[in-house]
Amino acid sequence: MSGFRENEAMFLQCAPNPHRAGRMTRALFIENVPGQRFAIDAEELHKRPELLNAFGTYMYVRFRVLDALAYLICLLGALASVAFIWWAFIPGLAICVLMLATNRKSAGEVARKAATRSVDDFRALHEMGCLWLVYA
Repeated sequence: MSGFRENEAMFLQCAPNPHRAGRMTRALFIENVPGQRFAIDAEELHKRPELLNAFGTYMYVRFRVLDALAYLICLLGALASVAFIWWAFIPGLAICVLMLATNRKSAGEVARKAATRSVDDFRALHEMGCLWLVYA
């Protein structure tokens, strides 16, 4: 499994998840050999971080705290816009969106590292419906 390499895209790409009736989701792609690509459902792992607890300690807490921090920054921007300057919500909203996107990609990265580390983790991700083979 150590032959996997990650797609070098900075952001996640949209792909249909066959485990969820083809619903579009944000996915992280990894490639074992040329032409054999796998997708990891980073959006589902971010929504339900308890699935990541099998791959690392305190993953649920980590992602929930970082998401709460992102929403807190957004709230503080809105409060600053009411109290001080009208446009203060814009940086707060931008930081919130970027933090949530980063957290989503981090959830996919945790799963990618787990999948490359162990065949059992690879199989567990597939059984969760968060990893699938992408056909060309």
